[in-house]
Amino acid sequence: MPANLPPEYKAAEKKFKAASTVAEKIAALEDLISTVPKHKGTDHLRADLRRRLSQLNKEALDQRKRKGGGRDSLYNVSREGAAQMALVGFANAGKSSILASLTKATPVIADYPLSTLLPLPGMMPYEDIQFQLVDLPPIANETTDGWVSGIIRIADGVLVILDLAEDAVVQLELILDQLGKWNISTQAEKTAEFRGVTKRALVVANKKDLPGAEENFERLKEGFGTVFPMVAVSCLRKEGLEDLKQEIFRLSGVIRVYSKPPGKPPDLSMPFTVPAGCTVTELAEKIHKEFVTQMKFARIWGSAKFEGMKVERNYVLKDRDIVEINA
Repeated sequence: MPANLPPEYKAAEKKFKAASTVAEKIAALEDLISTVPKHKGTDHLRADLRRRLSQLNKEALDQRKRKGGGRDSLYNVSREGAAQMALVGFANAGKSSILASLTKATPVIADYPLSTLLPLPGMMPYEDIQFQLVDLPPIANETTDGWVSGIIRIADGVLVILDLAEDAVVQLELILDQLGKWNISTQAEKTAEFRGVTKRALVVANKKDLPGAEENFERLKEGFGTVFPMVAVSCLRKEGLEDLKQEIFRLSGVIRVYSKPPGKPPDLSMPFTVPAGCTVTELAEKIHKEFVTQMKFARIWGSAKFEGMKVERNYVLKDRDIVEINA
């Protein structure tokens, strides 16, 4: 074993040896790999750890098959926040870097393929709400196709991560083709004949700091700029991340609405997140089902013609509206 390993390695190794379940071992081994410095003296160690990680992943897949192919807790991601977004892309496109830059999640970020073997969620704060981002193994990894496509199918939207160091147009075309094989389409591509699942999609072009990235992004916009919303970012330089957050909010299709008890100030600490196009009646049902039958009228601050205006039950709410329901 190399003598110049950092103290974090020994702590991670101890955690790995103490792990009992396959899932715990996989998570601990990913942490262990992340502590190994990259130089010639650690090449053999890193290769050995990757082989062990690959074997554990196979064991996890075998366990899943023995359970009849159902999705067990190892591959299940509980939905949290205002919306769930799946990160889709090829190996080394920077999905894990984007997750780490936008959330407090700590994925393994490495220059070798398949550093992400399990779904890894993280919560991204945006102003006064949060979105759940889920990092997934690379597209076209046959050993993970089944559960990866399953997570994408239930997500609210898809972030297509592209590497601007490579041909972004080709990457996007290949990803769309793979999604099509899974009967997953995007709103931009949807046709009358399509009978699968349709998802909102945002193209995230990563590594804008590299030479040639700007020209690559321009070609991407020429080919798909009118089809998909897209944003260029650099996780290394922390550029474009605020724009990315805003685009994720737009992609989600949700708005924030604040409640106001009659005669009292509004509660601005925790907004309701509802689909764009939500009416006063739909909001009342979300707050409490009895409100729907008991509601006499509602007042709106924000999008109404004047503050506190009385509105009908079918009034369509806008982002940041304050609603007072009178029973």
